[in-house]
Amino acid sequence: MAGKRELDAHRKESAIEFLEDVLSLSEAAQTEVLLEADQGALTRFAGNQIHQNMCSNDCRLTIRAIEGEGAGHTSTNRFDSDSVKQALEWARQAARSGRVPARPADLPGSQQYAQIKNHFEKTARLSPDERAEMALRVIKKASAAGAEAAGAVSNSQETIAIANSSGLRAFHSFTNSNFTATISADGFTGWCDCTSADVTTLDVDERGKRALERALAARNTRKLEPGRYTVILEEAAVKEFLDFLAWLGFGAQAFEEGRSFMCGKIGTRITGENITIVDDAFHEEGSGIPFDFEGVPRQRVVLIENGIARAVVHDRASASRTGTSSTGHALPLEFTYGPLPLNLVMKAGDSDLEQMIRSVDRGLLITRFWYCRVVDPARTLLTGQTRDGTFLVENGEIACGVNDMRFNESVLEAFARADMISRSLRRVNSTLAPIMKISDFRFTETVGE
Repeated sequence: MAGKRELDAHRKESAIEFLEDVLSLSEAAQTEVLLEADQGALTRFAGNQIHQNMCSNDCRLTIRAIEGEGAGHTSTNRFDSDSVKQALEWARQAARSGRVPARPADLPGSQQYAQIKNHFEKTARLSPDERAEMALRVIKKASAAGAEAAGAVSNSQETIAIANSSGLRAFHSFTNSNFTATISADGFTGWCDCTSADVTTLDVDERGKRALERALAARNTRKLEPGRYTVILEEAAVKEFLDFLAWLGFGAQAFEEGRSFMCGKIGTRITGENITIVDDAFHEEGSGIPFDFEGVPRQRVVLIENGIARAVVHDRASASRTGTSSTGHALPLEFTYGPLPLNLVMKAGDSDLEQMIRSVDRGLLITRFWYCRVVDPARTLLTGQTRDGTFLVENGEIACGVNDMRFNESVLEAFARADMISRSLRRVNSTLAPIMKISDFRFTETVGE
């Protein structure tokens, strides 16, 4: 705050001191303050040329006040004393109105947190020249092959710090780097995406090479009729399905409201025996933080185990309503979806992509899905279409590219027909997904003719 000390939100001592200063100004019975800071940079390219460099630096303070049985919250990115005092008073007045009940009524006290190492200085300090060099490696290979590359290289440093009037203090800073590219050859595309907390492990060359190979191979395209096919879903496609499961049923709010596919199914089989899905912020290849947006320690939660529905995730509010404990999955206050798992991991199998391809007499290899929408949430029925590399596999080999196709499929039913899962997982955004081979996958329409 102005007149006190300079805030460096990405340094623990500075962030916590700032939050303690804010708490000292509060007149509410109970107060929680959350500091979110994001420092990021991006290099974009298209048509085999870099055309944009940008950076951003954002910091926001969210305040929750509790008075009696009411709670109120507000947020600000103005950190001078007058603005902070005004925000504190707004939150207090909202709490005193009693329109939003405080559930539970008391803020949590001091907590102990596990350590997660996902902050790397090299990532945080990646320069525009270094991002450009990464992009140019892929651009040059695309250009030499008569193709065009478009995409972006980004790096960021993010911090979450929480303090409350009951003595809780939490801080975590982490980094992220991402490379994504779409390679176009004669109107046909291949795509790649890779993400890592440590930019030195970002697999730019291999992923870029594969995207180029897919674009070139897709030029000899055959039209297929809709129907049921054996499919090999690469990690990005599996990630799409896992994320929809998170939204449709792995959170306590959907479960309480009776719209989750987990309702009435806890302890029973809902998919194949080879399917285990957990939420694990502590996975070494993941991007988790050790606490949620209330400062409650995150727990590793088994959601589906060997095909059996086991649990949903909770925040303090849902836990208080259902007589259980928070699993550390609260979202920021402005979100109304209830608790959600943010670090999904599917258990690996014992196969690889090459084995899957060799095992297919006739089927499809799918790079990713897009424009997916929910048809029936209780059945986890989705519709969407393939994109950026869909290939016919015949007699154990990739034969040719095919036109993109629209699917209508239940995620859980599809997972019940998965007979091969890769032994390796790959991080796609914050999800760790394998490659999967699934039989009788339903396609309803050929698109992109």
